[in-house]
Amino acid sequence: MEFLTPGKIVKMLQDGEIEIRKHLGQNFLIDRNTRDKILSHAEIDHEDTVVEIGPGMGSLTDVLVEKAKTVYAFEIDQQLCSFLEERFAGLDNFHLIEKDFLQVSEEWWQSLPSKVKLISNTPYYMSSQIAFSVIRLREKIKTALLTVQKEVGEKITGKPGNKNYGAISVLSHIYTDSKICYSLSKNVFFPKPEVNSVVVKIEPLEKPKFHIEEEKLFRDFLSRIFMLRRKKLINVANKMFGIDKEEFKKAAKMANIVPDARAEDLSPEEICSIFGIVKDSIDEINSNSSQ
Repeated sequence: MEFLTPGKIVKMLQDGEIEIRKHLGQNFLIDRNTRDKILSHAEIDHEDTVVEIGPGMGSLTDVLVEKAKTVYAFEIDQQLCSFLEERFAGLDNFHLIEKDFLQVSEEWWQSLPSKVKLISNTPYYMSSQIAFSVIRLREKIKTALLTVQKEVGEKITGKPGNKNYGAISVLSHIYTDSKICYSLSKNVFFPKPEVNSVVVKIEPLEKPKFHIEEEKLFRDFLSRIFMLRRKKLINVANKMFGIDKEEFKKAAKMANIVPDARAEDLSPEEICSIFGIVKDSIDEINSNSSQ
């Protein structure tokens, strides 16, 4: 498959074959060596089913269709869909889906015969949402390899006390083994993005590091406490969840957690303990109000 060099892409733009749509966050990978280095971390083989998000002009797809058993590519830009259909016409293992990846039904995922490898040079406006989706869909994903803006990569792999430590950091720690593989130069994209980029590898764990009851409630809890990341948790619990401060202080001390701690400074394990305290208190409040 012919790789699209910068010169070829510029010519296509000048000829009006392709129009870059900035609102879709389109930055096309134009460096062959970078492409190969990215995909080396995915270790694609002929037994793999690959889901690619935002294939663009097919820079990564070129290799994926050669190495994988099946490739499902999600693209929402109609002009790029036409381009991809023509470029990969006749390949039985290439399936183009003109749909927003984030809107894919649960039924579609359940229809897949095995776990997939998810690959994406992510549209930057939806990088965080894609990362959250990887965790939500982790039982169907073997590996995810995402090119994201540096800030999002640092959030996915964030540690307590770091400015980028947040909800996605905690979820990634509990449910995955995630790491930043390496940084990318702006020069390997066309047009050049305004932000720095990194490649993140996310591997869902067979078993979570901590058991979480009511995962949806836990995600909502994380969102709330990190909205007030610099506030003391004793105040957050009172303001956000209506929990009596003295009761919270007593429960926190029993869990060996300083009540005046802030969410941004707590380890994922400590945050799980706080969630248990909050959930038990909410359950008790609800139980008393229903009597």
